[in-house]
Amino acid sequence: MILLVSLFGSINTNNSRISNIFHYTSNLAINVVTSDFNHGSKRYKECIDNINNHYLHVPAYKKNISIERIYSHIVFAYRLKKFLSSLQEIPTAIYCAMPTSTAAYVCGKYCKKHGVKFVIDVIDLWPDSLMPIVVGIKNRLLNLFIFPWKYITIQSYKMADVILGESKQYANEAAFYNHRAPIYPLYLGVDKKEVKKLVAESKLTLNKPNEERWIGYAGSLGTSYDFESLIKGVAVLNGKYQYKLFFIGDGVCRAKIENLISQYSVNAEITGFMEYGDLLKYLANCDIAVNIFRDKTKVVHSYKFNDYVATNCFILNSLPGETADMIDRYKVGLNFDFKDNTFDKVLLQCLEFWDDYREWKLNNERLVDELLDKEAIYSQIGTILSK
Repeated sequence: MILLVSLFGSINTNNSRISNIFHYTSNLAINVVTSDFNHGSKRYKECIDNINNHYLHVPAYKKNISIERIYSHIVFAYRLKKFLSSLQEIPTAIYCAMPTSTAAYVCGKYCKKHGVKFVIDVIDLWPDSLMPIVVGIKNRLLNLFIFPWKYITIQSYKMADVILGESKQYANEAAFYNHRAPIYPLYLGVDKKEVKKLVAESKLTLNKPNEERWIGYAGSLGTSYDFESLIKGVAVLNGKYQYKLFFIGDGVCRAKIENLISQYSVNAEITGFMEYGDLLKYLANCDIAVNIFRDKTKVVHSYKFNDYVATNCFILNSLPGETADMIDRYKVGLNFDFKDNTFDKVLLQCLEFWDDYREWKLNNERLVDELLDKEAIYSQIGTILSK
């Protein structure tokens, strides 16, 4: 038996790391452990009975950055420890997605005690990636809070027998503390056939005026993203171009976004949560998609970027490193920053030369074929977990 542990996601969703791994290891004896709370919607999941899928109950929380969320994650780790202790069959391997660090630490300790192969998958760099979000907290208080969290993260890295990462940078970050474990950078990946199928099956009806440029932001309306720069930047189009900005999703920053839309008089719409196929259909009708995170973020690759590529959007991107390199190398969009080459300047450049740039959207096909093909990426995972 192989155990997959991830606080986030579900095997019942179309596009999460844990569902992808579960799908591509269907020939193995796989059990999944996750929480019963949906971080994105801030609601409890509809838990589908399945002997291979175990939901651990955790307290709900309303804000992404809160004591309640930290407590909820600690409860998950505690109940995970009890779950592992109750297992009658010792797994041959345990895969654990990071974050959370506490869950990985619990899994690592169990694996070392029982001689079980321990595989970590670094999806995000906690607590490092949260630093730009909590910058307003006094440094001394922040350091007291961060130190034990960072310690647990590093210890989890050190205990790993195999290191996966959703980017080269993430995998290398863990490998810095663990020189003996083999590393496998595995991007989130795109399934072109599945995307086309979901878009075709969507019952959503969209009426797009011919002369109107649609600009999309898809995913969580959470605290990791710079929505003010996005909305303020789009406002420069007022009186110059016909456009509409779509926030395809929902989240804790919705009220803030609504206020910014009103403040800057932007032609925009927030769709709210929707089925994944409907989200993809919106993006397939967008001309431009925006991949914007907060300045100085530690994120280098994201789910939304893969969705943008999958739907052949022209991408405006703020992430440095690997994502920026893909943008430049494959000519699927333009990069911007928060200093000289700002979002508003790049957006104006994009629309001024749109007749040329619109052809770049087709380059996404080559990017998927050469680098982000889900089949090629996840076909390795069964061997990694079982060998």
